Amino acid sequence: MASSGAFTAFRSNGAPTYYGSNKTPFMADILESGLIYAFVIVTFSFYVMLPGIRGNERIYTFIRVTVTLFIGSVIMLCNYGYSWETAKSTNVRTKYKAGSAGEITADIEVYMGLRGINVTLKADGKNRGPFNETINYNENFDWRWEQGRLGFGIFAGRFNQEFRAAQFRGTPLPIIWIAEYFTFDGEGIRWGRHYRQAGWYAHILMWLALPLWILTIIVFFMILRYAAFMLALTGATMVAANIPWASVRNVNELVIPFSAEHKLEFHYGPCFYLNLFTGIMCVILGAVIEILDLRYPVELTKFFGVDPLQAEELEEEETFPLTKNTKKDDEVELRRMENGEAREHGPSSAALLEDYDYDDDDEIYNKAPLFKPPPAPETRFHKRRSRGLTQRLQKPRRRPPPPVPEIR
Repeated sequence: MASSGAFTAFRSNGAPTYYGSNKTPFMADILESGLIYAFVIVTFSFYVMLPGIRGNERIYTFIRVTVTLFIGSVIMLCNYGYSWETAKSTNVRTKYKAGSAGEITADIEVYMGLRGINVTLKADGKNRGPFNETINYNENFDWRWEQGRLGFGIFAGRFNQEFRAAQFRGTPLPIIWIAEYFTFDGEGIRWGRHYRQAGWYAHILMWLALPLWILTIIVFFMILRYAAFMLALTGATMVAANIPWASVRNVNELVIPFSAEHKLEFHYGPCFYLNLFTGIMCVILGAVIEILDLRYPVELTKFFGVDPLQAEELEEEETFPLTKNTKKDDEVELRRMENGEAREHGPSSAALLEDYDYDDDDEIYNKAPLFKPPPAPETRFHKRRSRGLTQRLQKPRRRPPPPVPEIR
């Protein structure tokens, strides 16, 4: 009997133990938490390698890795974050359920992102009123990306369909009231349409900033001047993402009242300001790197760990892309002249030798040779090339000529 009593504890009619549902709200965005975790892991991996780097290069690497990964993390987090606009109201006296006259005193928060809104409703202790249950809700409504037809049917937009599903689930009334403001689409109350369009344009620019950031990292290993341009372009794209979000607005600003004292008024959130700050910082850093590349090229190449001779060779190849081909053409033409072949345009080498006047050679050798100095470079490129890093860093490779033997 003792053994049977141990196995039948907490059971009814011999059935398996039943545990009631334990509904818990979302405490954090899983995707946002995953992005943060991924960048933290990558950053920690680079920091582990820092002790193996000697001298000042360790500090330079630390700064480069930190700034680079910070820019990338801001791009991804602001793209998926729900803090572009926020609204909060505390101690709001409101109804809780449909068909019930009971009221609660709750804290309501609304977080808006590029892809939708997130509504939080929380009341604890005596603020729950006559309802003996946990009031802690966190509901998400997504509007990606089509507006859809009016109504809440299968051809309606995603936001309207999720709103109707929340009504069938029995979502608390304050959350339903807030979401309902984004389902209106007429006259001067098209908040949902304008926020969806602004999020669409902003998210396109944020996705454009991501490959630009990757290209910036690659170019920093080759030519610093072009990398500065790419960094400034990345920052300009991030700043441009803030422009549609701030400009594509409804005629009437969104204000959700619950009473005369408690209203939900929306303001720009952390994602908006963080993206704006990082974009401006990238533009400024790009300009600073460009100036330092002109004034202090040696120090800048040491900071970024780039070979200055390789960078200069890449610039010369880009400036004169046909130099190698021209040399090859000259060699081919010389071989054809030696073989007595005719040129494509003009007389052959044999004909030129027959028409040559050998009497002029005496005049040439009788005159004293005149050696004119080469003309001074006038263009900006030649001035910069004369002061290039190759002539400053490389020593002359030619040995001095041997002394002339004395004749006795």
